[in-house]
Amino acid sequence: MKYQQFDTPTKWVFYYILSSVIFAAGSAILAEIFRNNMWFFSVMHFVQFVILSVFYYLCINNPKIKTVIKIMPAIILIVFALDFFKIEGIRSYNSISAGIKSIIILAYGAIFFLQLLADKALIERAIYINSLPVFWYNAGLFLYFCSTFLFSLSYNLIQGSGIGNLEMTLTLISINYIVGIISMILLYIGLSKIKRFGYADN
Repeated sequence: MKYQQFDTPTKWVFYYILSSVIFAAGSAILAEIFRNNMWFFSVMHFVQFVILSVFYYLCINNPKIKTVIKIMPAIILIVFALDFFKIEGIRSYNSISAGIKSIIILAYGAIFFLQLLADKALIERAIYINSLPVFWYNAGLFLYFCSTFLFSLSYNLIQGSGIGNLEMTLTLISINYIVGIISMILLYIGLSKIKRFGYADN
């Protein structure tokens, strides 16, 4: 498996995986040095949203959806800035912007799943969608952002109630990490299925 063999969508999935490694390492280092890494979470969430927006822009064929995908990063940047500087703050987990980002990625994922299921070219060529790398990429991302959305929603409720704050938060983080590992396995399966029939480049 070499970088030169990657089609364009696969390259953006690779950038997402690379950003996740930087995210994890950077978060650990900043937490150790400054005892607070929440601002880094917020910045990386936005960076990853942009990366995944490019991925789905390349994969989704509907022109109207592609137009929405093009303008959505600018809208999310505004939401991110408001949450970062005004609503929840730099030193807190920005669950509002993270939750909205997750909903949008889930919507992209659902649209792409439906596109694959209805693709006549695949049916005519007797190609099973689970043989496509992009199917596995989308499955991994969809699973992870389901978990992230639930985490953001639950974290908001925990912050509001103030009951069992630390214990519940650690439980949610543990679940999110486990789902993240499963998602990375699905992304790896996609990378292992790279073929040259070129569907993902459409």
